[in-house]
Order: sequence, then C-alpha cells, then structure tokens
Amino acid sequence: MMINWLAAGVGVIAAFLLGFLVYGPLGFQKRWAEGTRIDPTPPDTPPLAAMGLQIVFLVLLAIIIAATEITNSLGVAVLAILAVAAQAASVGKWARKSGFAIAVDTGYAIGCGIVMILAHAIL
Repeated sequence: MMINWLAAGVGVIAAFLLGFLVYGPLGFQKRWAEGTRIDPTPPDTPPLAAMGLQIVFLVLLAIIIAATEITNSLGVAVLAILAVAAQAASVGKWARKSGFAIAVDTGYAIGCGIVMILAHAIL
C-alpha cells in the first residue's frame, strides 16, 4: 500500500484553511493576538515567511498521518498530534502567552490532525 497523496494534499489544504478560520477575523484573531502580545490589527501584507513555515509543518504532519494509515497505526498519529500540541503549549508558556492564546494554538494543532485523519477516512 502506498501513501494516499490525494488525502494528504486535501488534509494540508483543509488544515491551512482551518488556520484562516481560527486565526482570522471570523475566528479568534483579535483575542489571540492580544494574548500573544502582538498588534491585533491585521498586517498590510500577508506574513509570507510564517505562512511558508506553516505549510512545511502541515506537509510534514500530513506525511506522518499518511504513513500511519499505511501501517494501521492510528495511535501513533494521535501521539504525533498530541506532541505537536504539547510543543505549541510549551512555546506559548515560554513566550508568556495568555491561557486563551495557548488554548487556540493547541486546539489548532489538534484540529489540523483531525482534519487530516478525516481526509484519509473519506478519500
């Protein structure tokens, strides 16, 4: 069995769009930014470097999820997702983010994993 690249790609796109919902004006943009101690006003230009790094993260997580599908190791996928969420929480604590901002970051990490697993379940 080979990696389902369609499901992995759909998972990356879905997780990236989830980020727009979570961190955008329809989501928690203002309160998250305040809890992160950054200006809540959206920047004039997209933060391309941050978005590029986000895509790298999403692609790597999607490949891990896809690999665990091949080996029937859903538990390993869940552990990887929880590891990412724990790292986000750790970095948030070090950066002295608010509890709300940390919850948004960890929730987004878990949400990314969920949509990627769902993409494999559906496709």
